Amino acid sequence: MLSREFLLQIARTQELSRKQEEVLLARFAEELDYEQMGEQLETSAGACLKRMGEIYKKFGITGERRGKENRLRICLLNYWDERRRSEPEPPAELELEPLDFVQPEIAIFHPYQNLPAPSHTVFVGREAEISRLLELLSPNHSAHLISIDGLGGVGKSTLALEAAYRCLQASRIPEALPNVPRFEAIIFTSAKQTHLTPGGLLHRLRREHTLQAICQEIARTLEFREITHSEPGEQLERTRDCLARLSTLLIVDNLETLEDRQDVLSFLYDLPANVKVIVTTREQAMFVPIRLTAFASSDAEQFIQYQSQERGVELDSSEIRALAQKTSGIPAAMVYAIGQLASGYLLPDVLQRIDNAQGDIAQFCFAGSVESLRDRPAHRLLMALAMFGAPALREAIATVAFPLPDAIATADGLAQLQQLSLVQSVRGRYQLLALTREYVLGELAAYAPGDFPAQARQRWLEFYQDFAKRYAEKDWQEWHSPSELLDREWENLKAAIDWCIAQEQYEPVWELWQKVKGYALVQGYWDDRLIWTSWLMQRTEQRGDWSNLSELLLERAKTLTLMGRTAQLGEATTLLEKAWRLRDYQNSIFQCRLMSAIAVLQIRLNCFDIAQDWLNRQRQLLQETTLDPAQMQRLWIHLHYYEAEVCYQLGEYQSAKRLYQQALKSAQQIGWRRCEIYIQHWLAEVAIALLELPKATALLEEGLPIAEAQGDRRCMAYYYRALAMLAHLQQQEERSHHWANLALSTFDRLGMLPEAEEMQARLHKYTKKEA
Repeated sequence: MLSREFLLQIARTQELSRKQEEVLLARFAEELDYEQMGEQLETSAGACLKRMGEIYKKFGITGERRGKENRLRICLLNYWDERRRSEPEPPAELELEPLDFVQPEIAIFHPYQNLPAPSHTVFVGREAEISRLLELLSPNHSAHLISIDGLGGVGKSTLALEAAYRCLQASRIPEALPNVPRFEAIIFTSAKQTHLTPGGLLHRLRREHTLQAICQEIARTLEFREITHSEPGEQLERTRDCLARLSTLLIVDNLETLEDRQDVLSFLYDLPANVKVIVTTREQAMFVPIRLTAFASSDAEQFIQYQSQERGVELDSSEIRALAQKTSGIPAAMVYAIGQLASGYLLPDVLQRIDNAQGDIAQFCFAGSVESLRDRPAHRLLMALAMFGAPALREAIATVAFPLPDAIATADGLAQLQQLSLVQSVRGRYQLLALTREYVLGELAAYAPGDFPAQARQRWLEFYQDFAKRYAEKDWQEWHSPSELLDREWENLKAAIDWCIAQEQYEPVWELWQKVKGYALVQGYWDDRLIWTSWLMQRTEQRGDWSNLSELLLERAKTLTLMGRTAQLGEATTLLEKAWRLRDYQNSIFQCRLMSAIAVLQIRLNCFDIAQDWLNRQRQLLQETTLDPAQMQRLWIHLHYYEAEVCYQLGEYQSAKRLYQQALKSAQQIGWRRCEIYIQHWLAEVAIALLELPKATALLEEGLPIAEAQGDRRCMAYYYRALAMLAHLQQQEERSHHWANLALSTFDRLGMLPEAEEMQARLHKYTKKEA
């Protein structure tokens, strides 16, 4: 970085405004990126970019936006150099001979180098990685061979070149960047076959794809022609001798496409210690590694925002998010997409082109790596993994990939896929980036051998059918140990059901639905329940299966009642009326559940008399019916629970308290823990209504940790609501806001919008009272 004193002097010479001066110092004295700069100066990154544009004009920096900052940096370094040269020479009698112990790099001003022109104005992101790389390049660090590995297009070459540019600047003017390593020679070689540009793939006319070509490029850069004129056998020795005389940074880009990679590796290993080597590769190498992955969503959005501003492309926040998601945070894909937009393509067309398995992005990022795997076990594993919509278990991937278990092929194949950075391993599961997955699905359709796609898909479906069987007998009215729940496999299981729906496979959908419907209700996956019940109801009615149809009508109506919007309650009314007409196709247990569901719906509609009528009818049926004692007890508990809710909604709090206590006692007798905790919440709300605040506090403090431990989001939301009400009555407004916000966000995520709107109104009311 340049000194503040020098930059302030230049700023005043160029008549920069105070705001322009602040940006100049933040960028070149403190090396802040535009987001950091915006935070420090209390403005936006866009405003800082605009001020930098004004600075370019003051310094006479014109032309295309790309490279402007680098030209300004060079301009500043030239000013620095001129100032040094303009300083008076010391008197002749004071001139001293250089001392032997003075480090030779202090005198470096014009290193040998062949770096390509920068492809970016500002280096965005990867701050931790560039800091680590510069640390490894330091002469104080013992690392000799450094690898930057990652998926194609993830920014390996860009990172290596950014480090090289900084080292070049530090080598030319040591005082300008005192903490950056300096070299007498910086040499870049690349075996890359193509460049990905907004206009498409461009083949490189010049490649250093052999050891001989690398040696010749070193010779050209160091102006040591004797190497190229030597016999092939002597070239290596002469190259080593030449490099031994200089502190050198050597970059070998795209190691995996070298024709004689083993010879190149042997050559690099044998280089003297004064040579630092950066190797970029898609394969995880054995050197000191810097591993690049795709940008996280927030970093990707920042990168897109910067690129779009550079190219004059206007994107709103939703479009930036869509582009970040579609490109999976791969920098090359983002740069390509912005370039396409700048060329006049519409965003929907660009998003579609990104997914094209035969398109430029796919060919640049994936084609070489995937083609090398064909007809090998790793290729089968890769195609199998693409069938999963979420991180998958090793067991699941192997089951899909191979007809018979093959532990060795699985271990070797997955290791190879990770080495090629095609697959990521996270806590024992394997996953693909969305962009990688789209390419591999195209590979599955085009290059999979014989019947592999159909057979693998069938094994995939059977795996999840078998997996779901473990939960078929679960009692989803009760909680289970979180380790037993389906949550970690939910997305993959959901993908299996969605695929069967797309393929019009009724039996597998019905089978999987039966096994997971209770779990989906308890865990709040209500949108999924609505999608599946809609499809199943149509197919079941077409088949004339009235018993199953009545069950689906009830399940869908329960979901809509929980969500509670006016239109949803209207649909639930229609569904339950139809289910009631079909009640004779079902048994007494179903009819009791149906009456209870109708009563709950009427409570939501504030029709408390009608609700009580249905509860009375349920009571009569229970008295007339002989059922399994355990089932009978639960039905009675449900009856008392909803009778209590009717009393609570009517303001009859003592009656509500008596009925809730009766239901709680019965639930405790049969060990129905989930029901106990729900009832405790309602007893707490009754206590709040009766101003029995210590009692309410005790009930809520006991129940909430249990609900949170079980991950029951609906139960948690109710507890948060009650705690907000309690804290408000206790005049603890900060705590009240905390719990109200938690309740609001949880209700909102569940889709319980009336409850969310109620909490929003409470928050407004609390805030108004404070004011």
